[in-house]
Amino acid sequence: MKRCLITGCEGFIGSHLADFLVERGFKVFGTIYEEDSPNIMYLEGKVHITHCDMRDREKVEGLLKEIKPDVIFHLAAQSYVTVSWEDPEETLKTNILGSFYLLEAVRKYFPEAVVEVVGSSSVYGPRKESELPLREDADFRPTSMYAVSKVGEEVLGYFYCKVFGMKVIRVRPFNMTGPRKLYDACSDFSRGIVEIEKGLRDELEVGNLETVRDFTDGRDAVKALWLLTEKGKPGELYNLCSGKGWKMKDILNLLIRLSGREIKYKVSPERLRPFDDPIYIGDNSKIRSLGWEPRIPMEKTLSDMLDWWRENLGRVK
Repeated sequence: MKRCLITGCEGFIGSHLADFLVERGFKVFGTIYEEDSPNIMYLEGKVHITHCDMRDREKVEGLLKEIKPDVIFHLAAQSYVTVSWEDPEETLKTNILGSFYLLEAVRKYFPEAVVEVVGSSSVYGPRKESELPLREDADFRPTSMYAVSKVGEEVLGYFYCKVFGMKVIRVRPFNMTGPRKLYDACSDFSRGIVEIEKGLRDELEVGNLETVRDFTDGRDAVKALWLLTEKGKPGELYNLCSGKGWKMKDILNLLIRLSGREIKYKVSPERLRPFDDPIYIGDNSKIRSLGWEPRIPMEKTLSDMLDWWRENLGRVK
């Protein structure tokens, strides 16, 4: 029986990945940092959970020696762009030093383990429409300390593969969404609509609705992550995306239609960013060549998000 470790298991992708691996009979271990995450309830009784700060080198090494993993999915990170502006030092420590501590421990004790380093499409940075869809060989153009930290994480993964021959596979997710997702536009729209349904507010406040983004359902994404451990080539980099763009206004209108209610909304200046890439779409041909493709339609994703918020509104801060 394969022993799988998921760092950042309480996160959106981590919790869905845990479900996927448990259903397939693997022994699953997960590290968590935020013990009050609503996703903890999906892990209890199924996953061996340990609290771990990736900045604690001794803790990381000790945990690996105890678990003896065959496959590691490295998802733990400081993953909020706004927080990276407020505290860039801790973002770099968590994402770069934390990844270094993990890879070093694998090199020393379990060099045959497969390590999947899950980065971010933010490393691509602003792009002209003529450069889309974005391929894996596009250059780095980070515009936040979060994106800088993810560049460092990726480069560390490449280094350990090429220098030490470790089985490191790098993944660049674009926008991942679905039930259990918090703090992205799809989730914020869904939550607001459910609050209106429950009489807790009168209208939605939204940001820029003209931007176009590439969304993948998290439940499709975890299948891609597992496939890459079986068919991905060590040292290679794979975009994880749908390859299709959705305008945010169309997402909102679809959610309103699915709710069956008359929902009022207005653009709020507080929700507008200083700069938004107008359109951001990835090329997924490389991962498709391995046999993966997104299967869950956006209508199903958004319908499930509404239902999740209807069930969990009182549990989430």
